[in-house]
Amino acid sequence: MKFSNHSYDVLSPSEIGLIHAGALRILNEMGIEIQNRKLLEACASANLPVDFDSQRVRFPPVYVERFLAEVEKFDWDTANPRIDGSAGIYASLYHDPETGSLVPWTEERLAFYFALAAAQSHVNGARMLGSRIVPGPAILEPLYERYYCWKYGAHVDGSIYMDEICPYLLDLYQVYADRRGVPIQDIFKAGVFLVPPFKLGVHEAYQMVYFWERGLHVSFSDMFSMGMSAPVTLAGAVTLNLAEHFALRILEHVLYGPKQLHLGSVITAADMRTTVFPFGRPEITFTNLMTAQLARFYGATFIGFGGLTDGKMPSTEVGMQKMLTALPVIMTGGDLWTDAGLLANDEIVSPIQLLLDNEYLGLLKRFWHEFEVSEDTLAIDTILKAGPAGNFLTARHTATHYRDELWQPSIWTRTMLNAWQSAGSKLDTDTAREQIMEFKQRGAPAPVISDELDRDLLAVIERAKKAIAVK
Repeated sequence: MKFSNHSYDVLSPSEIGLIHAGALRILNEMGIEIQNRKLLEACASANLPVDFDSQRVRFPPVYVERFLAEVEKFDWDTANPRIDGSAGIYASLYHDPETGSLVPWTEERLAFYFALAAAQSHVNGARMLGSRIVPGPAILEPLYERYYCWKYGAHVDGSIYMDEICPYLLDLYQVYADRRGVPIQDIFKAGVFLVPPFKLGVHEAYQMVYFWERGLHVSFSDMFSMGMSAPVTLAGAVTLNLAEHFALRILEHVLYGPKQLHLGSVITAADMRTTVFPFGRPEITFTNLMTAQLARFYGATFIGFGGLTDGKMPSTEVGMQKMLTALPVIMTGGDLWTDAGLLANDEIVSPIQLLLDNEYLGLLKRFWHEFEVSEDTLAIDTILKAGPAGNFLTARHTATHYRDELWQPSIWTRTMLNAWQSAGSKLDTDTAREQIMEFKQRGAPAPVISDELDRDLLAVIERAKKAIAVK
């Protein structure tokens, strides 16, 4: 018995047909703008219609339909949702758990946060994308991002940002790969964003080509905002997202070979008063449910965007928004991509929220736990032995099964009012803060790389600083 991985049919067959036809029209009549001659030539070599003057690649319906028919199908019947609940760090402020102040990052705070994330049972460590930790030119951020992650044992994300950084980023990876004795292809990670829809800009395209020509894979990412970079309607935004994902998967096939179909949904709803794109609105849930059903229709894998918030401090608003946008993805059977510890549209990183998110991630995972329905778990003999008005607290059956059947919180309250008051009337944020302070008493985290590797990585960064950062 499973409570997740079920088909939620929010779209009728005719509605799916309209969305599919709309995506084919977008791909065929508009296509994607790619501002790079080499990538255009690669598309032309794959028999895609290319207009070199307008830098436009179009995808005829027969080409798209053939691609969809030939990709390996994902088996949704045997799928187990994956929750990628890592502690994300972006260009943000640090919520100091001792003072409650919002302060800039330092290497000391970063190392502590990495270690705190690694110590959580339901958080898959930490990762960083473009967070400026030390004063200095922004162009060096991609290098420092990798350096600090490797130094303190966090996952690396894939920022590039500037064309000039590419040679030094390559050198940095080569140094790290050589020291670890692994091929650079095994550890290289970089990505570019299509900020406006259906346009791979000149810099993003250059960065892709730079590493592609050296046998390294650069991933595509995108993000839509309803009413700004996508139509304000759910149907229009989902159709545009679907079309772009078809285009990007075809481009990945052209450049890297494998035919894979993966659908993601990173669609926010623009606030029409402020023009921000909030993370805690129900439209994210709606577009996730629609795209998950489309993924089942096409036999594609699916990952949903959720578990994030607009709230500025740990609060009821934060908890409601995180659960609203995360739980439906798990219920559909899709993978969930979320960042623990983040507040305020990624502008605040909070150790207190990190521990609260670890708690709720553990709860989310219960929804893809498979519960047994059998003669043993039906407990008929135990029920009959207890009799009318029976008590199961002392039953052997209870002692045997309760740890597996019942979710156990570590921060959320487990007592009635009198006991809670006697223990100091602590809220979940108070308990989280206490646990953080106890963790901090263990001392500063030590680097996980050798002094020699540390020196070699910094030497690459210093070369980059002298060559490009002081211009």
